[in-house]
Amino acid sequence: MKMELVMKFWRNLGLGVAMLAMTSVASANPGNKLGFNTSGLSQIAVSNPFIDKFKVSRGWITSCEFNWQENRPIDAGCTKKKSFNTGETDKVKVDRFGWPMRLPASGEAPIYTSINAIWDLGEYFTLGDYVVTYQGDVDIKPHGDLTITSEAPGRIEFNLKSTKRNLRLHVTRINPGNYLRNVKVIPKKFVAVASRQKFNPDYLNTVRPFNSIRFMPWQNTKDTLLTRWEQRTTPNDAFYNKNAGMPVETMVELSNQVNVDPWFSMPHLGDNTFMYRFAQSVKQNLKPHLKVYVEYSNEIWNYMYPATHHATLMGKKMWPNGYPKINQGSRNLKWALNYNALRTGQICDIWKQVFGNQKNRVVCVVSAYAGAPAMGEEILTCPLAGGNCAQKVDAYGIAPYFGDYIARIENRNLLRQWAHSGAAGMNNLFREINQGNLIQDNIPGGAIPRAVKNRMTPNVALAKKHGVKLVAYEGGQHLLRVDGAHRIHDEKIFELFSNANRDPRMIQSYQQYLQAWKRSGGGIMMHFNGISNIDNRNYFAMLERPENPNSAKYRALTQYLRQR
Repeated sequence: MKMELVMKFWRNLGLGVAMLAMTSVASANPGNKLGFNTSGLSQIAVSNPFIDKFKVSRGWITSCEFNWQENRPIDAGCTKKKSFNTGETDKVKVDRFGWPMRLPASGEAPIYTSINAIWDLGEYFTLGDYVVTYQGDVDIKPHGDLTITSEAPGRIEFNLKSTKRNLRLHVTRINPGNYLRNVKVIPKKFVAVASRQKFNPDYLNTVRPFNSIRFMPWQNTKDTLLTRWEQRTTPNDAFYNKNAGMPVETMVELSNQVNVDPWFSMPHLGDNTFMYRFAQSVKQNLKPHLKVYVEYSNEIWNYMYPATHHATLMGKKMWPNGYPKINQGSRNLKWALNYNALRTGQICDIWKQVFGNQKNRVVCVVSAYAGAPAMGEEILTCPLAGGNCAQKVDAYGIAPYFGDYIARIENRNLLRQWAHSGAAGMNNLFREINQGNLIQDNIPGGAIPRAVKNRMTPNVALAKKHGVKLVAYEGGQHLLRVDGAHRIHDEKIFELFSNANRDPRMIQSYQQYLQAWKRSGGGIMMHFNGISNIDNRNYFAMLERPENPNSAKYRALTQYLRQR
């Protein structure tokens, strides 16, 4: 009865959605631990986490003037091809926070004469009334499918009608004595709260039910060149969408607001001082009841990513005589795995030292490929790196995806038939996922039993053998094959997979999958990924828009969290 009265009270205040999100957390079974990976920086305008949209624009794009009617340049060196983007972003003179201090004067070497901040608008980018505020003596104007409704120095209001054209702010004059800074682009409905609230309320309500957020994509871990603490992005920087990734303070602030444990993937080139300062910042700012997961980079076994190549070179340098009798490819991988184990241990030591008598809040994770437990054995035993590296970590991570075998090259003709058969083809795809027997395979029962046998069970045994927890740094469906020999070119197959990820039957598949993971003995699973577009090249997202959390995968994940 008390809960009914409380619910009625909050609904009367118009805060029913927020309260429902809170009850989702309150009713979560501690044994059903789920988190998610954020979407990448390229999708950050779609995931829409911030009230201030300027933070997620693409950075300063340099432009020049070209007379298209007379087919001649207005600015020296300008061409049709270069008129919108001269490719001179690195020549823009900015202050330490990234605010532009001047534009080139007449006769200077750069081709560009103006700059743009631009957004790649997803289908669900927030439309309606916006307020732009800024400081400085400049000429600045918004462009896109919009109508400017008010204009005065330091403030512009406009109505964004659609996402047909990219939104951009065009800067054509800057007074160096009073240069452009502190630009904000805020939906008008949030202007009153923007000074005290950084995050979009819809985003907060959407992510609140989860136990953890893996920030690897926000950190730009796969591509970052971040080495020193001084190179990091700070909360005061103009843009967050750059090589150094998101500020640690911002990620911790989000974790605090929604009461989740953050998971950080530390940059593979980061020095020890960087690791120490990062850990200090987290300890000083993270709520004391929250844990923090710490991992060295991402998938240091996957040669798609620079970190694996770096680890191979470092391993070769440290142990040049290691494994002399095996082929070079296997030798390279063993160098990388052993260096991963060594560097993970060093980073864990730093974090545990910083947290001191609270070191149990730090969960050190080392990860390997789920389909090859021998990789995990190499990392946890680390014979080149001194042996028994398992004692340095708290958890062993895998990505026990389901369904990738369906798109193997030997199944391609059958898939093509399904893709061109409409509803019947979709029925066949889900029959294979949930029941199996349509694709010849040694493991009956479909995609979930296959994931259990090949990826879950052997890794649970491996983790138990070495006395560490098993966690999933990524997980969920993985219908796509991305390895070179299996690359798909048929657009209809892509369409089949993207539509399957929106299909309500994916709820059943996820329920079956998550229960199998729990029964296998796995710990927390971090779904890949969070909020982004689902299209013919990207359909890992659990959700396409934060303000309407009703997708099949999101419903399945939150239902699992609510089960007792």
